[in-house]
Amino acid sequence: MNRYPTFMREDVLRRYFAAEVPVSVLVEDLEWSVIRLGDVEQTVVIEDMQVSFVVSRPHIVMLCNAFLEKAINAEPLSTLAFALIASDHFEWDDDVVSEVLSDWSAPEINFPLNDETITMHRNWLVDAAASAPPRMQISPGLAQGRLVSMRTKIVPS
Repeated sequence: MNRYPTFMREDVLRRYFAAEVPVSVLVEDLEWSVIRLGDVEQTVVIEDMQVSFVVSRPHIVMLCNAFLEKAINAEPLSTLAFALIASDHFEWDDDVVSEVLSDWSAPEINFPLNDETITMHRNWLVDAAASAPPRMQISPGLAQGRLVSMRTKIVPS
């Protein structure tokens, strides 16, 4: 089926976190929201919600569990992380949530999104005493300053 891009709705993500809709509804809402403009550039069309919502560690653990249960894959998870960061209405209650979302929003420069790294993030979110996962070191032979990814939020008119 040939569909035109639509938009993801922040309210559907909020409703997922509130256990009002299943992850399948969330994934479907994301399906046509990403517009690829080239190899590294894409836009995500996102409809803002009108209320504020605080995202806590258990909310992000819900996404970890959905990934580990194969209900959501890496690309939509990365898009969700970007949408949360780009939102004016989602807030988080601690720095761990912020760091995990940052890691997920740019897996090409942070951690690839796979069972091992999602489990690592899940453990960090669940265990308050756990420390941040070790960051990858930039290899000295890599070209510096090369653009690898660019994502932009646009609001539907």
